[in-house]
Amino acid sequence: MAEVRLTVKAHVNPTESEEKLGKAITNLFGDASLRRGKEHGVTYIVLEAEGIGSLHQLRQRIASDRIRDATRAMLTRWAAKTEKVTFHLNRQAAYANHVSIYHASKSPLGPIEVEIEGPPEEIIECLTGKAKN
Repeated sequence: MAEVRLTVKAHVNPTESEEKLGKAITNLFGDASLRRGKEHGVTYIVLEAEGIGSLHQLRQRIASDRIRDATRAMLTRWAAKTEKVTFHLNRQAAYANHVSIYHASKSPLGPIEVEIEGPPEEIIECLTGKAKN
């Protein structure tokens, strides 16, 4: 597997708890360190990690939610011809420890933005492939 760099970012709405948003992110990506940032007056929670291991917990959630095939189809369709895979996760589903991938315009709270740098085919296979014995 080629090198992988994961960036997860979500803006904190004024009525939202930073702790709950942080929990939503760590539910799907593990206990990596979160940091708080500000851009143009908007507060963000950001998680950055490197290595294929950073995708392990998301892969497990995709498998346990039984959405491997649907996730593979969406990510394959959305994958750009660049060296990264970008998608959005529903923050309410993430807080409940489930994966819900969607287009950003469909959530009133806004998405958890996920960007995974690396070869798209390998990333998609890692997240949605069946475990090899």
